[in-house]
Amino acid sequence: MDLISQDDFIRHSRLLGPDQLGMLGRTLIVAPHQDDESLGCGGTIYLLTQLKIPIHVVFISDGSMSHPNSKKFPSDMLVALREEEAVKALSILGVEQKDITFLRLKDSLLPCTETPGFDTAVVAFSKVLSDFNTESIICPWQRDPHKDHRATWQIVDEAVKKCTLSIRQFEYFVWLWERASPGDLPAANEGVIWKVNIEMAKDQKKKAVQAHVSQTTLLIDDDPEGFILSAEVLAHFNTDYEILLERK
Repeated sequence: MDLISQDDFIRHSRLLGPDQLGMLGRTLIVAPHQDDESLGCGGTIYLLTQLKIPIHVVFISDGSMSHPNSKKFPSDMLVALREEEAVKALSILGVEQKDITFLRLKDSLLPCTETPGFDTAVVAFSKVLSDFNTESIICPWQRDPHKDHRATWQIVDEAVKKCTLSIRQFEYFVWLWERASPGDLPAANEGVIWKVNIEMAKDQKKKAVQAHVSQTTLLIDDDPEGFILSAEVLAHFNTDYEILLERK
């Protein structure tokens, strides 16, 4: 299989204008952590809400391990903070709180195929999938180089296999630009690459990302091992487009 480099994404992509996004229909956005939705497809979310396309967002993990050693923000407070940030970010993108689900599985320990807890996770996600009457899913790229992102894809994939609905599957990229090995990259025959024009949504996306204050600033300053999105990482998402791969 011929692998696609970062530059090849643009050359292989098909332009998807804002007015064409209606083809997705009822769209379920899946994020491993509270911020992945804004980074990976925040512009697309905003465009969908402006088209009045029904949207539901489901967060798989509880986000509790971004600052595991903080005394100011122990686990329960950090989970609550990250959920508040997610609700604010999504409100900026036009998503109401009633259209958000938090599954609250343990951050950094999301179950993969054939590991304990996987079937339970699939059941929990499947309920959201069916209750929403999903027509399209946007979730992380299956080989995104973060174990929680890969586990999220596996949970989604298994749920879709068990589902009787006909669902279009799209995947967004978060860590591919920073951490990918050659085998993580998509192959040319794995799907259709869409380049979504988010120029009119760019400002809203930036505001949504910034709403995740715990992940973008030194708000939590008492954990030297705490996670923060660097300026270099954020620069990958400050563009006029988002890339989605639609699985064959």
